[in-house]
Parts: sequence; C-alpha cells; structure tokens
Amino acid sequence: MEGAVLDSTTGSGIVNIQSKKPGRVDFNQITATVEDEDYSRLFPAERYISPEWLQREYDELWSRVWQWACREEEIPHPGDYYEYRIGDQSVLIIRTNDGRINAFHNSCMHRGTRLAEGGTPVGGAGSFRTRTPIGGTGTMQNNKAHFKGKIQCVFHGWAWDLDGEIAHLPGAKDFAPECIQRDKIGLRKVLVDTWEGFVFINLDPNAGPLLDYLDPVPERLAKFEIGKMRILRHYTTILPCNWKYGVDQFQEGYHVWATHVMDMNEVGAVSTGPGGRRVGEMAKGPPPADIVGAMTTYSLHGRHTNFWEPDWELGTGLPKGVKLRDIAADPRAWIREAISTMVVQGRAAQYEVDYFDTLKELPLDMEGPHFMALNRRDACAAKGIDLSALTDEELYGFPCEHRIFPNMLGPVAGNTFGLFRSRPNGNDPDSCIWDMYFMFRYAEGEEVERDVLYIPDWRNPPPGRITPSFMQDWRTTPLFQAGMHQKSFPGHRFCRQEQNIIHTHKMLDQIIGKELREV
Repeated sequence: MEGAVLDSTTGSGIVNIQSKKPGRVDFNQITATVEDEDYSRLFPAERYISPEWLQREYDELWSRVWQWACREEEIPHPGDYYEYRIGDQSVLIIRTNDGRINAFHNSCMHRGTRLAEGGTPVGGAGSFRTRTPIGGTGTMQNNKAHFKGKIQCVFHGWAWDLDGEIAHLPGAKDFAPECIQRDKIGLRKVLVDTWEGFVFINLDPNAGPLLDYLDPVPERLAKFEIGKMRILRHYTTILPCNWKYGVDQFQEGYHVWATHVMDMNEVGAVSTGPGGRRVGEMAKGPPPADIVGAMTTYSLHGRHTNFWEPDWELGTGLPKGVKLRDIAADPRAWIREAISTMVVQGRAAQYEVDYFDTLKELPLDMEGPHFMALNRRDACAAKGIDLSALTDEELYGFPCEHRIFPNMLGPVAGNTFGLFRSRPNGNDPDSCIWDMYFMFRYAEGEEVERDVLYIPDWRNPPPGRITPSFMQDWRTTPLFQAGMHQKSFPGHRFCRQEQNIIHTHKMLDQIIGKELREV
C-alpha cells in the first residue's frame, strides 16, 4: 500500500479504503461483552502498529460505521460546508438553502477532482475565497459571483447546486449524450444524519439508522440537553500514537494516580491544586496500591461503553469534607482560583467565575463541593439555563463518559461537555488525528466567540491553550507507541479497570476478525 501521512507540520494523509462486500457485519446489531476469560487474554501489539491491521480497519470498520463528522453550528448558513476526511475518503457536508444538511463524496463527476477543502491539514475554517490544503469548514457563498451558492470544480468549471444536481456543464455539446445524463453526473450522496447537534456520516449506503446505532446513549444523555450546548474551543493536533490509544486513555481511570496525581511525567501536578480533579490528594503521600485507580465504575452498553466516578465530590475542584472557611486563609481567593483553573481546563464556563464575583458573602459553613454545585446552578440560572433535571452528582466531574464506538467520547457534566475524537492518520499506524472540543450551555441568543486552532506540534502548543492535565496524557503517547515496537513485548494484559478497552477489542474481533498474530 502506497501513501503519505501527515506529520506534525505538513503533508497529506492518503490511504486506500477498499470497498467491502456488504452484509458481513450489521453494525446496528453487533454488540460485545467482556467475560472473565478476557482478563487472561494477551492482546497483540500488532493492533496498534501493523499497517496491515490498519488497512483492515479502513476496509471493514471506517468504510461502514457511523462516525461523527462535525457539529451543525459549524455549518450554520446555506452554502456553508465541512470537509470530513477518513483515510483517503473525503466527504463534503453542506447546509442547503432550505436549512437541510446534505453529504456528498467530494469528487467531481467529470475527472474526479476534489471539489472543496477546509482550512488546515486536518480540519478547521476555509472558504472558496481562501482555498487551503485539506479538511474543515468553509462556505460556497464566497465563490465567483456567477456561481454563488454553487459547488464548483476549479478544474473545468462544472458546478452543482447544494442538492448535488448538476447546475452548469461547460461544453456539454462535446460530450457523448449518454455520459452526461443528469442522473449519472449528480454528486454521489453519502448517508448523513444528526443527533443533538452532531452530524454523523456513513460511507455504507446500506447502513441502518443512526439512532438505532447510537442506542442507548441518546436516552441516557437526554437530560443534559447537549443539543443546546455550543462549541467554545476546538483544538486539533497530530499525536504520535495509534488512534485506539487516543481512545484508550479516556476509557479508564487506572492511569489517574500515576499520570495526573503523582505527575510522573513531571508536567506540573495541577490535579492536586485548586480546581484540580484530585484536589487535596497526596497530602498524606501515595495511597495504598489496592485502591489506586479504583475510584471509577465501568459499564458496557452493547456497542458502546461508559465510565463514571461514583463520588462526585472528587471532581468539583474543592476538597471533599472541608468547609469553605477552612479551605484557606483567604477562602474567596482560593475558590476563585479553583473555578478559574477549571475554566482553563474546559470544565467550567467563564460566566461561573463572573457570577462568583458578584457574591457579597460566602456560605462559609458549607462544604466546598456543595458550594460548587450551588454556584453552578445559580450561575446557569442567571443565564436562563435550567439544570433542575440534574442531581448534584451529575453537575461535576465524570458523572457520565460514554464512548460511542469507535472513537467519540468525553465527560458530560452539568452545563459542560469535554469531547474527544481520535482518527487514523493516513497510512501511519503510529500516529493519529486528535480533536478536542469544549462545549457549554449559554443564554439563548448569546454570541459565542469560538476558538478553533490547529496545533502543528503537540509538544509546543500556544500558551494557555492546552492545560498541563492534557499534556500529562499526551506525554505518554510516544512512550506507549515506541514500546509497542519492542519485540519482547508479549501483548497487552488488561485489568478490570480497563474493561472498556477490552470491549473495543472485542468489537474489533467481530468486525475485522482475529489478530494477525493471536498471542
């Protein structure tokens, strides 16, 4: 297989996604469970490093599975588009004049030329006014005046309307009539559907309905009203690890003590300070080995997974069991620092800090976590956001982190959603395209200035964009991937705190087949 791969600065991801005979796996029926014997199984490194295995994933998984492409708010106006790429396949997602969303294979029906591209090597803003390399959002409304609102090929000028019907065919008299019949030269459609503002595509024209595929996640997340959330930040980079490891990291809490609390990568242990996910931990030294990581609970839901923290107070940013008056000599300053830290982390909205600043007095006899829940409810209420359907346990931390198979996951809590996506990077099994979205509820009609950024080098992000907690995760990626190439490594052995990762592999067992090397 020939092709190129995006590195951290330039390039183009090219991989051949071969068509697969339909009917072999019904993605709306397939499910996986984790059995006791699975904990005795060694899962081969080849799944993370083998080009042959990656090609199988392109052929059998990505060419047939529902996959999240963008948010509706990224294509708000007629003629706006988003180019989504997976391997060498490009899909053009377009807002039509009547507000519907269409999706087409991004290829001219004359000579196959790509019709539109986004603003960065892997996504972002773009337009016909500033044509840029690959992937992301753009708009057709800035085209030449004659073709405003049309999809035009820059090679010979063929153009289509936003429904994919041919609108302009230069030199039609010089073509054989049978080659330019309207039903033959319309843009080829791709299945597209939406859920709670997310736009999904499927390259398999025979795929089952999206909502059936997502079941039971929509029902479980309905109370959070994700469709009313809006993107505040969207960052993209290339990480030096297989796409599955990008997902693995956020499916288990086993790594939290070493990576985040003990900060073994020496990034900066923000997790234990004001606003940290484990504030106050390590005051008495490392915990007994038997309880390390054992603070999260896991569950399987057919095709999808979930994990959560039963003790919600651990994720509020203030220490559990401590009254506000006892937090610090200056409780107000300490609490404000905690909430501000969470804003930077994408775990709180700026308006929660702003509301806190309006409080003339603090309930000093209230314990920290309960005050944080109160402040969040009141700050949202001041914006007209009703969180009454949520319990305090659902307001902070990790009350619910579903992994929608294969690669969409992140914690939703209260008025926030931290969302992550990991995709293969061209034909390189040792790297992936990583997206992180931070979404919040806002007042109806409130303008939100979206921060969209492609980070060429994950090791050197612009100041203030990537928090130390994410750098703690990212610094493990090259170490993990390098270790997968060690010939002495016998295979992955997973514990019960990593059962969601086993679930991913059990799904792949059925979709792709057994390993290239069964250990």
